[in-house]
Amino acid sequence: MLQLAALAENLNQQQFEAVTHGEGPQLVLAGAGSGKTRVITYRVAWLIHEQQVDPASIVAVTFTNKAAAEMKSRIEGLVEIYPLPTFVGTFHRFALDLLRRHGDLVGISRQFVIFDRDDQISAVKKALAAEGLAETAFPPRSVLGAISSAKNRLLDPEMFEQQANSFFEKKVASVYRQYQSLLVRAAGLDFDDMLRFAVKLLEGQEELQASWRSRIRYLLVDEFQDTNHAQMRMVLSLVGQDGNLTAVGDEDQGIYRWRGADLDNVLDFERTFPGAEVRKLERNYRSSQKILDAASGLVEHNVKRRAKTLWTDAGEGEPVELFRARDELDEAQWVLKTFSRLNDQFAWNEMGILVRTNAQTRAFEEELLTRKIPYDLVGGTRFYERAEVKDLVAYLRLLRNPRDNFSFLRVLNKPARGIGKATQQLLYAAAEEFGGCLWEALCNAQYESFPRRGAKALGEFRQLVEKLRKSVDELPLPALLDQLLEETGYAEIYKKQDVESQGRLENIREFLTAAQEFTERAIGGDRQDSLTAFLDHASLISDIDSWDEEKGVVLMTLHSAKGLEFEIVVIAGLEDGLLPHFNVGGAKDDIEEERRLLYVGMTRAKQRLILTSCRRRRIAGRYQDQSDSQFLAELPKSTIEVHRSPELFYDRRTAPVRSFFGRAQQVTSTNRASGAGGLHQGRRVRHATLGSGVVLEVEGSGDATKVVVFFERAGKRKLVARVAKLELL
Repeated sequence: MLQLAALAENLNQQQFEAVTHGEGPQLVLAGAGSGKTRVITYRVAWLIHEQQVDPASIVAVTFTNKAAAEMKSRIEGLVEIYPLPTFVGTFHRFALDLLRRHGDLVGISRQFVIFDRDDQISAVKKALAAEGLAETAFPPRSVLGAISSAKNRLLDPEMFEQQANSFFEKKVASVYRQYQSLLVRAAGLDFDDMLRFAVKLLEGQEELQASWRSRIRYLLVDEFQDTNHAQMRMVLSLVGQDGNLTAVGDEDQGIYRWRGADLDNVLDFERTFPGAEVRKLERNYRSSQKILDAASGLVEHNVKRRAKTLWTDAGEGEPVELFRARDELDEAQWVLKTFSRLNDQFAWNEMGILVRTNAQTRAFEEELLTRKIPYDLVGGTRFYERAEVKDLVAYLRLLRNPRDNFSFLRVLNKPARGIGKATQQLLYAAAEEFGGCLWEALCNAQYESFPRRGAKALGEFRQLVEKLRKSVDELPLPALLDQLLEETGYAEIYKKQDVESQGRLENIREFLTAAQEFTERAIGGDRQDSLTAFLDHASLISDIDSWDEEKGVVLMTLHSAKGLEFEIVVIAGLEDGLLPHFNVGGAKDDIEEERRLLYVGMTRAKQRLILTSCRRRRIAGRYQDQSDSQFLAELPKSTIEVHRSPELFYDRRTAPVRSFFGRAQQVTSTNRASGAGGLHQGRRVRHATLGSGVVLEVEGSGDATKVVVFFERAGKRKLVARVAKLELL
């Protein structure tokens, strides 16, 4: 148990002041590696032991399940209360629990299902079809992003429609209405809805809000710079402007603006919470001074920040290394050769390779396999998104909520039951009589017009689901899954001896293991609630939560690396168009966010930090010359040691062209195809519906000119230049 008399010995002066803060709001500006988790865990322990606060009246919120689990474990170790009644979890977990208890007050079924990313994309596609809009003109992911942004701002379809100005926004407004209607029919919520309806519930029910405010005496929020508008409103609903809020964050590590995070929540904290105390944690316990100086020198170029000076007593350390590679293969070979040389000092799992985009991992993976170095790729298809696992989850969701049309359709003919498209279309038509609910249609429709085989198969499917639904109340979850697999014959699909089928069977077995482990951990609750809890658990798990830290060298994106640390960190691809990435645009706020992203990556390193850039990189099968990232010039030269590939060369047969990612470079006459108004290989262009891209080939001349363009969203397309009317960028 924590000895409170020795509290000051475990904390520096700034941490101690934050931990022992009295009443009212406080903002703790916690620089990278400054011990923010320690502040939160020790503050909870101090409140429980020193202030005699009921642990159940304390709520600590963070952004990942992994961080929450580690935080709760640390607090339990300090206070020796097992299990700890304090809520320690994510905003979404808190919102989910709130809606499971009180959702009916805002018209939400307590048996709602959570739509994952694939479900949402599927719903958007259906909504686009219902509005007669082509996916080429309105890419589903872009439309979903716009809807998500609206929900984060707490705009329902009607409010969004009133604010829509552009043609795109007006069309998205109509799709949003259709999309939300599909979710309502299926008794489903997406992740943004969970926050939106939680805020609606708290702000619209005065008695309920008062009850929760009296219940939560102290609220602690980690990673406050990542909160969006909805989350800030939730915080205000729970504690008010003068409540006992401890917000811990660092605007220099705000890298989620693209998904709604609002840095102003940190920058304007004192305006939102008048009289708040503001404290800075500037002592770093992770990195060497050279690394801190390089990272600080970079982020000081940002305007939207509060000044802070990170320092450490860990010593100067090694200079930051910059390797200038010939291409991505040379880059990967040099990095892994360096790792092999350092492996006698550091374990493989103490080394991390961070990239801006997942596509950059290929060369590193190939080199890791060639050298037989163990590694773990974080950010691939997560376990609960694998097809066979999603099928089983869909079965369970259907048993819990038969109105879930998306789960219904996913398993209706899986395994094959002879329910073809014609039968499905007839079922769709019949469902209109029952408010669009396919299950109601299945149970009540007249089957005279259905194909005989299809009608028989539908009846058997109904009997199967009804039988399994009865078992929900009778069997524990693992036994229910065993029966489900036996009754449906689902596992028989993958009884072939090929590698892919065996891999899918292993995933099915692992899913059964996950259900067994979850059941063993569950405390109390009836079996049906256990099923709901398991489905909620599966929905809220992210790829980083299941990362195996013992596997070996870790490969992940810079966004995924936030909150982690490694002895050695490589940040690959510091090139114009990769970092900063060409997709973010050139606006000042966009560049500042990309700079923060690099800063976050740099401050993951404890002892060694290596940056790389390539002279050229293969894009869509073709080499393109690359320019240095502007951020390299912003790093203090005194902190950097440069290495160059001995194989750097200039191929005179292939003169530089405009980089797919970056700024225009010298182009020779052989690359200047004369077609259609300045189009040439390497030229960046924009198409009215396909979006932005780069010209790969130009054929012919005049009105007959044809171009092959690689579009960022739509891939490679061949177009007639005269018809395509490409805008030159």
